[in-house]
Amino acid sequence: MPRRGPPAARGHLRLATAPVERRRRDGRARLLARAAAARLALLAVTLVAWASIVLALAPLLWRRAPVRGRLRPLRVREARVIPLEPRRKALS
Repeated sequence: MPRRGPPAARGHLRLATAPVERRRRDGRARLLARAAAARLALLAVTLVAWASIVLALAPLLWRRAPVRGRLRPLRVREARVIPLEPRRKALS
C-alpha cells in the first residue's frame, strides 16, 4: 500500500518539522491577576529581607556597640628587631 505525503516523509527518512504552535489566549483579567500575584510575592520577599536585616542588627542596639568607630584606639605596636646569629666559616 503506497503512503501518502511528500517523498521525504516516507519510511525512516522523516524530516523533523517545527511543532505546531497552539495559540494561547490569556484574558486581560488573568494577566492582571498574575501581575498582582507577582507584586504580592515581591512585597513578601522584601518584607522578609527587611525583617532579617533588623534581626541581624538588633545585637548592636542591645550592646550599645559603637557603629562608626572604636571607643578606645588600638595600642600601637612597635616592631621588634630579631638579632641574627653570627656567620660561621665553612669547613675547608
